Amino acid sequence: MSRTIRTLLVDDELPALELLRELLSAHPQIEIVGQARTVTEAATLAATLTPDLIFLDIQMPREDGFALLAKLPQPTSIIFVTAHNEHAVRAFTVNAVDYLLKPVHPDRLRQSLARMGKETTPTVQGSVTLEDNVFFKTDRGLQVARVKAITYIESEENYTRVHLDDGRNYLLRRTMAEWEALLPPQKFPRLERCLIVGLHAIRDLQVQSREKALLYLSGGAQPINLARRASFRLRQLLDEQA
Repeated sequence: MSRTIRTLLVDDELPALELLRELLSAHPQIEIVGQARTVTEAATLAATLTPDLIFLDIQMPREDGFALLAKLPQPTSIIFVTAHNEHAVRAFTVNAVDYLLKPVHPDRLRQSLARMGKETTPTVQGSVTLEDNVFFKTDRGLQVARVKAITYIESEENYTRVHLDDGRNYLLRRTMAEWEALLPPQKFPRLERCLIVGLHAIRDLQVQSREKALLYLSGGAQPINLARRASFRLRQLLDEQA
């Protein structure tokens, strides 16, 4: 029998606590030992209940969730649960297990719990949704974006360049194979050896001839040239989703 995970829930909104309790009831390894609606209350409960895991909201009255971290009597795993995406980078720097956006999807919760006990960073892995976060380590520091903001990824020798729908792009030390393992293949097919495309970002596909097509994506001023094989496969995928 696997060890139970003693869990403390912290959120200033009672409906959010009740919903999280309901979602966690599907996971028998989770033992909810208490809940708190302020940082002060959470610190007191953490000292007496010694939880293994805390589900922690960030924006709360008087003190935010990050203030709790300095008040914990012992190292405790943290999964942030918040409606605000802008805190994701800071959550990464404090070594949180994961960072969930409200409303929490059951599949994302299951992925977060699977991360317990693993030395991982709060990034998106495996079967993710377009609403999840992905992190980029760049020469300008750590960047974060929603998965749905990724329009396409292209390889550049030993690197890859990820393009976002706001026009930004980052050159990363990450392989195409790593991107394939990270992103859902049904949403991000690899059309060519050096090209992965987000189907959600497609604005137009103009077939020029049997040998060439022009692909227009959100946030991209210039179209991407597709060879015959890539164009044919993309049209098949689009027909399947129609």
